[in-house]
Amino acid sequence: MSSEWPSRELAWELLNRYTKNPNLVKHGLAVEAVMRAIAQQHGEDEDLFGLVGLLHDFDYEVYPEIGQHTIEGGKILLQEGFPDRIVTAIRSHVTENGLPRDGLLEKAIFASDELTGFVVAVTLVRPDKNLSDVTPKSVIKKLKDKGFARGVNRADVYDGTAGLGVELDQFITFIVDALTPHAEALGLNP
Repeated sequence: MSSEWPSRELAWELLNRYTKNPNLVKHGLAVEAVMRAIAQQHGEDEDLFGLVGLLHDFDYEVYPEIGQHTIEGGKILLQEGFPDRIVTAIRSHVTENGLPRDGLLEKAIFASDELTGFVVAVTLVRPDKNLSDVTPKSVIKKLKDKGFARGVNRADVYDGTAGLGVELDQFITFIVDALTPHAEALGLNP
């Protein structure tokens, strides 16, 4: 691991210290996998992107309210020795924080968060929970169903992919491919 970033072990410990819901822990792991894949695709620092993905919602159970989520968590991360670069990227994924998403790191966490969770949700409602059966068409169909996964902000999904400069169907395929090696750990079938 790059010496400029705290260890993944510390990040994992923090995630598990503040997050007791196993589905939220799995969400952190899923977004970490997607963020690492984005970093690899673009020749960026996989450890940096992975830490942001793993920790982006670590404070959500304790501070779920807008105005607290990522703000209070950011204070904890700074106290634990995480640099401002990571804290700012994490805070940027909450639109209400009003932070610019100028860099790839910020664009990637914003684009990855909601859509990764949605792809996992689409997979989990399949009888066999088989990730390889999830297609862009099946995900887009569910996105149009406002009753499915109501907590997912559809505008953030569309804005995130646009900000990343990718087509929605391509990013869905990218997410499925990034999650496939981690399917079992996420409670899915590859």
